[in-house]
Amino acid sequence: MLRSLGVVCLLLFSARAAQAGPEPRTALWALASTPFRVGGDLIGAGGLVTASAVGLVGDGLSLIDANRFTEPFLFGLVSGSVRRVGLGISQLSTGALEGLRAEDIERLPEPRAAYLENAPGVGRVDTGLIGLGSLRLGIEDLLAGPALFVLHGTGANGAAGAVEGFTRDERIRVLGPRVGEGPAPQ
Repeated sequence: MLRSLGVVCLLLFSARAAQAGPEPRTALWALASTPFRVGGDLIGAGGLVTASAVGLVGDGLSLIDANRFTEPFLFGLVSGSVRRVGLGISQLSTGALEGLRAEDIERLPEPRAAYLENAPGVGRVDTGLIGLGSLRLGIEDLLAGPALFVLHGTGANGAAGAVEGFTRDERIRVLGPRVGEGPAPQ
């Protein structure tokens, strides 16, 4: 019994304390992925703001060529074409945003109905605000990437986790959750 107690004490007192160490692979990945994430954010921002504006132009034209008096003759041809351009810009830019960020966002790309079937003006402000929010994400990712490189590289993994949590919550707030990911904690 005394011998067993001695072995247990020896193991307990000789064991090293767990310490967080540098994570060079994670640090390099954070730094290397920064230009892609920022690029995706900025392409998405520009595209969504542009798509919103083009959609509004199409909505304005629909008041002329797609109202109850002119629709039987003009078929909404011009406004529908402009709205399709808006849809294309939106889907191209959000595809680039998701691809460069390497994330599958639930509500992106914007659905076809958002441009071709909604009433004039519906959803355009929301699309523009998502675009402006993506611009802000680009700035935050530009700052977070080098910070994560330093934090992981020096072993400050708790602080790195806090930065990663902040960027995750901001991404969910602006773009929404990834496919299969829950909402940001309140």
